Amino acid sequence: MKRKPIIILAIISIAAIIVIGFLFLRSGTQTASTQNQNPAVFPSSNTVPTSFSTNPTGGTLTVASLSGSAIVTNDFIHNGVTIPDAANTGRYLLAGNLGYCITDPQKCQAGTTTDFNVLYDSTTGSFTIALLKEPLGRIRLEAEQFLMQTLGIPQGDMCRLNYYVGTTSNVNPYYDSKNLGFSFCPGATVLPK
Repeated sequence: MKRKPIIILAIISIAAIIVIGFLFLRSGTQTASTQNQNPAVFPSSNTVPTSFSTNPTGGTLTVASLSGSAIVTNDFIHNGVTIPDAANTGRYLLAGNLGYCITDPQKCQAGTTTDFNVLYDSTTGSFTIALLKEPLGRIRLEAEQFLMQTLGIPQGDMCRLNYYVGTTSNVNPYYDSKNLGFSFCPGATVLPK
């Protein structure tokens, strides 16, 4: 009788790890045909590497835009919240949980949110935002506000980023595997709040 809750918890943990792993893999495997369907939100092949610089008022990063031009952001890598993904070199978790730290889960947690994950891949200059619970509309708004504040850029620059906003069938089978986009960008999916 006491084993049943432990087995259920183990199954849920394994499922969460698989879902997060799927989102990691998926963020780097967009096909050219998918990119052409909605060029406002899919990464382009014209990415520029992230470069680091500092200025007297604080650190900045330069990340690629969809057109390949640069967008200057706050230094979100060295802000004391973002953590490197130890399993994937060049990837960083800005918010949420990596899900694979079983013995020490705090090593996989960036910030306090559990409603969404925000990942950055410095090799492609792309962001992946995973919406982890309903209502998707409200969670997407929270993720957008978090990312805008963290990067220190306006909505117009957010729309120029290489990014993917999605969820899994466990959260919402209707929106599974669809790039939902940022709510304020052209071509974004309208979600109930």
